[in-house]
Amino acid sequence: MSRIAVVHYVAATQKSRSVVASLTADFRQQGHDVTVLNIGRFGTVFQDFPPEWVVRLAGHKTYRQRFTKVIESAGADLTVLNPHQTVTINPPESRQAECLQAIESELLTYFRHETLNNDERYVRWMRKNLTHQAFACYAALHTWLSRNVPDLVVIPNGRTSRQKMARIAAEDLGIAVKFYENGRATKDSYYLGTTQPHDRVASQAEVDSLTSDLSASEISALAQSWLAERMNPTSGTNTFSAGWGATPQPGDATKSRERAVFFSSSADEFLAFGPMWNIDQWSSQFQAFDMFMERLSDKGVDLILRIHPNLSGKSHKYFRTTVAEIKELRRKYPGLIIHWHNSPANSYELARSADYVIAERSTIALEANLMGKPVWINQAAQWDQIADVRQVLQPSDIETDDLTPWSVDTTKAERFIAYWVIQEHPLHYSWREWSSWNPEAAPFVMKLASLLGKNPLSHKRHLLSLEWARWRNNHFTV
Repeated sequence: MSRIAVVHYVAATQKSRSVVASLTADFRQQGHDVTVLNIGRFGTVFQDFPPEWVVRLAGHKTYRQRFTKVIESAGADLTVLNPHQTVTINPPESRQAECLQAIESELLTYFRHETLNNDERYVRWMRKNLTHQAFACYAALHTWLSRNVPDLVVIPNGRTSRQKMARIAAEDLGIAVKFYENGRATKDSYYLGTTQPHDRVASQAEVDSLTSDLSASEISALAQSWLAERMNPTSGTNTFSAGWGATPQPGDATKSRERAVFFSSSADEFLAFGPMWNIDQWSSQFQAFDMFMERLSDKGVDLILRIHPNLSGKSHKYFRTTVAEIKELRRKYPGLIIHWHNSPANSYELARSADYVIAERSTIALEANLMGKPVWINQAAQWDQIADVRQVLQPSDIETDDLTPWSVDTTKAERFIAYWVIQEHPLHYSWREWSSWNPEAAPFVMKLASLLGKNPLSHKRHLLSLEWARWRNNHFTV
């Protein structure tokens, strides 16, 4: 039996309560001694349920004590760490840069910008408070872990500042670390593993060893099942596919011309993930697309551009900048067909119709590769060293590439997907255990109710701004 500490706070993952409750139940069933460490009080903004009176006024319910009861009924302990009871213990200077990097990633995600404007007072305030809370969280965790000395610390994801500090505190004390996260490959599941989910180098390095016991047919079956689930309109792993329909294809029925389909990405938080992700020399993904389009149009190839649906969720400033870049491509290549972010065009149909697939790092590129399509990517990707794809990380890579499609070895993409699938475990609890509405698809009235939580006015203005931007972005027309 091992002593395990599970670090937790609401919104650490999309399904934080369900994941932690399921994880704890599984550990207890295996006979481990478990303590859930709640570090929610070290947050900068309040992300839990709105006040109860607001919830009831909106016609909904919350079950606020149920999480504690579930943890305790599993035979585990729940400990809430308090910032006001923390002695000052700073992380080693050699590792403080990791925290600052995590904060930058957190801020990019929060503001939905491609870059941060440090002249904005709210940006500076958020950075200052995130830094303060992260260091306080490190001190609290370091104190608790040094006194209780568990055999294993399990932390969510590891990307944001509090998560990063949990990892550093455990590693400074020589305690083993594992990571948990929402399921990446299967519906209603959670990931548990020794590799931080966004560590593209370490995760690809362990693919072969973790899948070595699987036969080729088992690997293929897992991958094809994953793809089928992603393409399903009711998919729990690709929320965008529900809004896609049949996609009219250009050209005649015989498709006499070759076709290149470009898929944009919108994962701006990757910009702050450090050297392993910042390996390209492009000013933007559209600079790379432009060079590809010039070469391919000279070869008589039809050009199609699919804009990532998640562009709707970005700040309107980010959105306008992106739209301007796209319109410039359309000006330069009049025959370019554009399926905008709010189009019901089915990305899978577009990928199946392609002779060339060019993408930044979007998952559709991995899916297209699994379909047997030759894929060129212009930035670091989670699977770029495993799948049979080609990287074009700078202009000279395109200039020297003959841009000839090849016969794709799909078994490489299959193995990476199988690696994802086998590290996931089914959830035992859903959002229905904690509230009468799904926080991941909250009705408008509950989004309004969230404005009445205990948060700074600046945060409430920010939430309103994002919702307004989302509405405007979704209703964009050319």
